[in-house]
Amino acid sequence: MFERKEPFQWKTPILILTGILVLSGGIYVGIKTRKIEEKPAFNNETKNEKTKDSFELSENCEIWLYNRSEEGSLINSDPSMIGIVPEELLDKTKEEIRTYLSEKYPDKEIDSITQHEIVLSEKAPLNDVSRSNKYSLEVEDGFIGLYKYDINGKRELIENTEIKLDSLPQSVQEEIQKGVVVDTQDDAYSRLESFGS
Repeated sequence: MFERKEPFQWKTPILILTGILVLSGGIYVGIKTRKIEEKPAFNNETKNEKTKDSFELSENCEIWLYNRSEEGSLINSDPSMIGIVPEELLDKTKEEIRTYLSEKYPDKEIDSITQHEIVLSEKAPLNDVSRSNKYSLEVEDGFIGLYKYDINGKRELIENTEIKLDSLPQSVQEEIQKGVVVDTQDDAYSRLESFGS
């Protein structure tokens, strides 16, 4: 009389429904992710990109000034400190720092920029009264030259040597770059001989 019905098999439709939900959820997440990637970067991200290229100056980076003769040799061995870099330069690139310094100090040359020190130089006139009637060993085109200063401090080349600056020990190079000043020509030649040996 009564037929016995077999229970409905729920397994197959549930598996199919679960598969459809998982697949549609994956598509939804994929579309959302793609839209996020297409959006322009936020200000924070552009700031991070900018700091990746920055030179990373130290906040205590000092700016020093040397005086050089028109040929490029140092006149005074003691530089003067101009100050500390402004905070606005801390996240700038090396080129942006150079541009800033060129605009702020148009009459000075940029010798070197490191993370802790910026060295500028300013050309002084050839006449150096502090060296009147003295002799000097200075660098000219990578070689050491012997110069004489007259009573007015005007410099005159006496002899170009064949001694290359970079062939000398570092301590001697630094001494010559500052300019070795002696009282007599004999003293200058004896210093030259000591450099050449």
